[in-house]
Amino acid sequence: MYHQLHPIKKLIIPFKVDALLPNVLILIPRVITGYLLAFIFAVNKFGTPWTPKSAGLGFLEVSDWFVELVKQFGIPFTFMPEFFAWSAGFTEALGGILLILGLNTRITAFFVTITMFTTIVFRPWDNSWSIMPTFTFFCLGLFYMGFGSGKFGLDYFITNRR
Repeated sequence: MYHQLHPIKKLIIPFKVDALLPNVLILIPRVITGYLLAFIFAVNKFGTPWTPKSAGLGFLEVSDWFVELVKQFGIPFTFMPEFFAWSAGFTEALGGILLILGLNTRITAFFVTITMFTTIVFRPWDNSWSIMPTFTFFCLGLFYMGFGSGKFGLDYFITNRR
């Protein structure tokens, strides 16, 4: 059984950083990124247990305005905008929680990076600074795909059990 799980374990092993300060510097942006994704950006577009009632979204429901925004991305998004909007909302909500916990950090960061890259490439932008959060999440996703959770994440504890 160990040999079957070994390739998956390699995907979640954090980059080895032993000193305290670098691990804290990996932890802080990971938690902030996760918090912003799950509790600030996802709540108005995707129904989570912490979505405010004023958003009018049921559990795992995607908002109509977000589906309409995704339709503006063009082909292939116009064929299944509900699916793509739901996937993006789910990635932000669940991905944010997983980043906070440092659980499956590299895999989660991959999906966050793909979601943000898609938004950067396909979303019609208004020549304002509104692209900056998306670009920042994209860059942080790349960072965490490389480094993983650091020592202060569940990935570290899971992969170091003997």
